[in-house]
Amino acid sequence: MARGVPAFQCKAWICGTPGAVPKGGGSMQKRIGGLRRTGLTLLLTLLAVTTAAEPFVPLAERIERLAVLLDQDLALAGYADDTLDLRQSAITVHDCGSYPYSEGAAAPRSASIDLVRDLSVGLRQGLSCLAGHGEPGRLHPYHEYQAHRLLTLLESEAPKTFQCVEDDMFAVAVATSPQGTTLTDPLFRQLRSVSFPGVVLDTYRLGGVLSRRHDDETYREFFHLADEQIYEHRNGQPLRPANLHRYRDRPGLLFHEVVHWLGHEHSALYPDMAHLYETCCFGAEYISDAALAAGHRQTACTILRDDELWSNSYSRNRQMRIWHHKGYDQFKGAMRDDYDS
Repeated sequence: MARGVPAFQCKAWICGTPGAVPKGGGSMQKRIGGLRRTGLTLLLTLLAVTTAAEPFVPLAERIERLAVLLDQDLALAGYADDTLDLRQSAITVHDCGSYPYSEGAAAPRSASIDLVRDLSVGLRQGLSCLAGHGEPGRLHPYHEYQAHRLLTLLESEAPKTFQCVEDDMFAVAVATSPQGTTLTDPLFRQLRSVSFPGVVLDTYRLGGVLSRRHDDETYREFFHLADEQIYEHRNGQPLRPANLHRYRDRPGLLFHEVVHWLGHEHSALYPDMAHLYETCCFGAEYISDAALAAGHRQTACTILRDDELWSNSYSRNRQMRIWHHKGYDQFKGAMRDDYDS
């Protein structure tokens, strides 16, 4: 039997064997039995042909192939008009010459390449984690399937876009969804600049750079800037206050964003997949206390192993009740309480 085709036990009522025909059934039952045999033969043939055309490849091997492909693509990538073009991977990187921290990189092409390298590291670590080969060990099989889904999208010829902006949105990064973007989305303007699947990153937010868009009163009252500092910030080098976070684990952030390509959205009612995956597979970005960060990471991984929760993923209402009943809906809030001030 071709690899990947499940063993099939032929029941009399399926295969139309004599045992399936009641006494006195006559020719009608025989014809039905013949149709069943024909249908089963077609089904097994289709399965065999599909398996032969697309042989099973372990997730670990697919993850490694993707990493190698990205490395090869980077060596041959073209760069023109502020765009890095990776043709084999169908990835384009637009306007990311100041990636990651809006520091005016002298070599915009190198900055764009750095983004792809961060992406490659994030994909290898994140996908390996979901597949059960990462530091957290085995998770629920549901997450192996999510790794398969994401790999299938990344392996496809669908164009994938990464766009950088500067001081243009309140979020560090945002990703398009297969459900599309609505006019009511506060980041609609940024999201409409890229097609699905795509990611928009703000290098000001990544680098913890203070926005130039606040009014003078906000600068004085909230950031405690003097008038001279406000003038310098608006007209010279932008300031980086100590209380603004500079994102450290960029590979984890990029993996978080591409998880949204699978349709997983942030939610308090249902499992917040992107948040759980980033926390379990990479750690707690906004918590510098090692013990606190390790505890939250362990909690995220424990949630991702919960058989009852993920075995009910086919029923959103049932999963929602389990998510709430076990107190998992409080996890993200508990993490925020421990964020660095």
